[in-house]
Amino acid sequence: EERMEVIFIRIDKRHLKVPIDTILYLEAAGSYLRLITIKEKYSLSQNLSQFMRTHNIPDLVRVHRSYVVNLSKVDSFDNESVYIAKSRIPISSNHKEEFMTRIRDL
Repeated sequence: EERMEVIFIRIDKRHLKVPIDTILYLEAAGSYLRLITIKEKYSLSQNLSQFMRTHNIPDLVRVHRSYVVNLSKVDSFDNESVYIAKSRIPISSNHKEEFMTRIRDL
């Protein structure tokens, strides 16, 4: 039986289980981050770098200083943006090369 990959995120005083394959993208919001999943949006009291350090999730790739996307959820992309569900996420020149390499390796 295949175990579903999950992370636990802290919401108020509870730790909530979030299946990794429901994560669409992460967005930095100052010292917080917004975790966007298929059904919910969560606000976490950690920054994007902290999250990426504490959760080793191979499908997550940084595309901009304020955004991390789940490669398995990318619907399309062009030179400036990644499109996931109904969201347009910018790709910065600093992160474009890694994104292009990782998306080709899917």
